[in-house]
Amino acid sequence: MDFENQWKSVKEENRKMKDSADQRIWNGLENKIRSRNNTKRLLWAAAVLLPLFTVITFLTAGSESNSSHDDLMVFRTEKKQKEFTLPDGSRITLEPESELKLAENFGKKGRNVSFKGKAFFSVAKNKALPFIIDADGFKVKVLGTKFLLDQRSEDKKVYLKEGKVKIDYQGRTTFLLPKETWLADKDGTEKHFYDKDVVRTFDFNEVKFGQAIAQLEKTYNISITYPQQYQENVINGDITGDLYKATTTIGFPFSLKIRKESEHHIILEK
Repeated sequence: MDFENQWKSVKEENRKMKDSADQRIWNGLENKIRSRNNTKRLLWAAAVLLPLFTVITFLTAGSESNSSHDDLMVFRTEKKQKEFTLPDGSRITLEPESELKLAENFGKKGRNVSFKGKAFFSVAKNKALPFIIDADGFKVKVLGTKFLLDQRSEDKKVYLKEGKVKIDYQGRTTFLLPKETWLADKDGTEKHFYDKDVVRTFDFNEVKFGQAIAQLEKTYNISITYPQQYQENVINGDITGDLYKATTTIGFPFSLKIRKESEHHIILEK
């Protein structure tokens, strides 16, 4: 029965019934009216809230996607260099076309990562959790330091700026000092050398001139050209200094002076 018919029926009964009965009917009608009004309000609220709930759900899902497992655990660059800050506070500057992947438990049980490409690492100090890099062929282990790692070139290279670094390569372990470079060429041959301004102490007692030159070349990864007539001459003494001081000292008895040909080549000449 619709509302209008109910109203007519009640109106006719109102003429015949007593006031008490009449009041009960009116109360019933008011309850029905309230029920219908409440139903309308609920339907209206649902019509308004449903799209809003849908929007909120969509935004929440989008938010979870942005902080997904892949985004959190993998850092990549394409054509440009970019700096990233890892959860432990370490800062990594990735060169173009490089990739760094963090282990799932990074920062909890350890700080293990895998790496491809070239990057500068500034690793936050944590003696309890070493930072270990799997560079696809060799591993680098640090506690907190700054270094350059080049994994994609023919010559794999680690250059230590400050701190300490441990390198595991083909069953051999190497520890680097600041301003020291470790390099493994395409044939697997390893080299270790220092920046040209690093001070070292050389034992050149009863050493031939050519042997002393060869030691300097190996220590600083540089080519030194000199007059071959002095190759077999013997020199004596301990020398402490960087590349240029050591080279100048051993050349002094023969009146040889340094001329810089390039970054990787110097000439000793009269």
